[in-house]
Amino acid sequence: MLNVKNLKVSYGESKVINNLDFELAEGEILAVMGRNGMGKTTLFKSIIGILPCSEDSSITINGSELSQKPSFKRVREGLAYVPQGRMIYPTLSVTDNIKVGLDATKSKQIPDYIYELFPVLKEMGKRMGGNLSGGQQQQLAIARALVTQPKVLLLDEPTEGIQPSIIKEMARTLKKIRDSHGISIIVAEQVLSFTLEACDRFLVMEGGDIVHSSKRADVDAEKIKSFLSV
Repeated sequence: MLNVKNLKVSYGESKVINNLDFELAEGEILAVMGRNGMGKTTLFKSIIGILPCSEDSSITINGSELSQKPSFKRVREGLAYVPQGRMIYPTLSVTDNIKVGLDATKSKQIPDYIYELFPVLKEMGKRMGGNLSGGQQQQLAIARALVTQPKVLLLDEPTEGIQPSIIKEMARTLKKIRDSHGISIIVAEQVLSFTLEACDRFLVMEGGDIVHSSKRADVDAEKIKSFLSV
């Protein structure tokens, strides 16, 4: 579904990611884990096109090369991105926040399945986005991304600032999104309990490189914790 090869990303003269390779299978939920500053957000921003990568980098979705395309074209090819901090529009209503995502599609109607996944968003449709709780804002940001009809969904630190009980429900929701709509998902996270509940495979980043990889069935939780500890 998604194939990243020889990815190189720099901030000025400083290389942040160098020669990174990984694949995302169709219908897979992949965890990309690591401490702050290890390159997770840089990776996501380069995949969606917010940050440029080198000319010899390759990012493909279903075989279509994206690495030199602008972000809006990557969205049309099937990528969707929920950034760290969610970045919803606080002065727009919940409904209007979701409709922003429809700009990338031919549809003008919010699909029914959005409210099946997130019924609270229908109940609060007229409320301003800035008046929602952290968990509700995260649901809103995911809903806005889903209406773009993605093949691949990128979620950066989705559990940040969210109560533990809601984190468990979010893990179940991600699996529903994958199972019901065939969307492949990559989650950048530091909360191991969430990724163990939600994800099929685990990568750990350190210093812009992938230093550990394992399938869910083979996860050594203590080893991953050692990478996440300061």
